[in-house]
Amino acid sequence: MTKLTVVVTCSDRKSETPQVGLRVRDLPKAGLDVRSAMWRSRLGGAGGARLLAGLYRGESWSLVPDVMASAQQAGFTPRLLVASAGLGLRDANSLAPAYAATFALRQQDSVGETAADLRGWWHTLHAAPGALDPDRELRGPLLLVLSHAYAAAMSADLEALGRRSDDVLLVGGAGDIPGITRLPADRGLRAALGGTSTGLTTRMAHRWLAGLTRPSLTCSARMGEWRTWADDARRDESWARQPLDDLEVLQFIREARAGDPGMSRTRALRKLRDSGKACEQSRFAVLYRRVVSES
Repeated sequence: MTKLTVVVTCSDRKSETPQVGLRVRDLPKAGLDVRSAMWRSRLGGAGGARLLAGLYRGESWSLVPDVMASAQQAGFTPRLLVASAGLGLRDANSLAPAYAATFALRQQDSVGETAADLRGWWHTLHAAPGALDPDRELRGPLLLVLSHAYAAAMSADLEALGRRSDDVLLVGGAGDIPGITRLPADRGLRAALGGTSTGLTTRMAHRWLAGLTRPSLTCSARMGEWRTWADDARRDESWARQPLDDLEVLQFIREARAGDPGMSRTRALRKLRDSGKACEQSRFAVLYRRVVSES
């Protein structure tokens, strides 16, 4: 059978709470090189390692087994890798401690403040304990299911991958890359695919694989079938969200965090908006911090 490497982004939801020191927020204010070296040192000395496949939680991660199963049914022998802002590129069957790090900007555990910071941090993670070499591991056939932030951080490796002209499909991503076939995240397909916007790209990847009749990831026939289906399935999801006052937003955040104490501000706001409600991002941030301070 044809080998297929599947790369997905990590999840901010974990099955265990990271120990103090393995959260980016715990790093001192310093240059990227200093902070990254300190982070890698802490990873190397941390205990409590567990299987990565059992560490992550959340809707998108829960769909990964479906992607792997559909890859097998299409005639591939798939291998799962994880692109992590804390660990670098890792095999899902490797061991690592719980941690908190993200390429999403303006979060407590953001690894940087600019796009250049994210690219630089990702490059330094190539030397992290247990990290794989992207140049050696990212070889076609290759399915990449990446968020905008993670694809932007990995841009140098993705551009190098495109120059090799392998059989590569990128679902999501931050933009088109010469040499790589891409399916941009398409919110108009959410109703047809089900779930929330969080799991959209993973569901897109699953459907793409389910429609393959032979183990050729980016064949032109499949692209034609996809476009025909997507044009018919796409629905406009623009709607007028219901605005909430401060008390209603505070109650929403308290209830959301009661069910998931580790819920980040970004994920809480996304959940609120996915429910058809509205709140300005800056106002939500203030109210979220108020709820956290109550804990």
